[in-house]
Amino acid sequence: MSAPSPRPRVVDAAFWCWVVAAVLLIVGGLITASVNLPAVFRGVGVLFALAGAGLALLAGRSRTGDGRFRRAALALSLATIVVVALVAVAGVVHILTLIAVIPLIAAVALITRPAAAGFYQETL
Repeated sequence: MSAPSPRPRVVDAAFWCWVVAAVLLIVGGLITASVNLPAVFRGVGVLFALAGAGLALLAGRSRTGDGRFRRAALALSLATIVVVALVAVAGVVHILTLIAVIPLIAAVALITRPAAAGFYQETL
């Protein structure tokens, strides 16, 4: 039985970008949900906090080499970027939530690199 191949550094870097983005989304979403705003915007804050929690879960599972969780984390990252951009146009989004977009974009760019794709194809 051969030893499993080591995880590429690009996968670890994407994981840590996802962790940073998840923390920022959770904190920014909870702050937005706790401020005296209309219910729609507080609901969006809760949505961002839940997206951050889901992203943290998916990032941890994708780090083990499961391609399904990689695709799910990638899709959630892209959807979160779009929703943050749409809510930012409305003008009611916490600055931490806006900052979370930067590591999300970095994670998407890193996890789609050929070295990362090769790692996930190996483990199928």
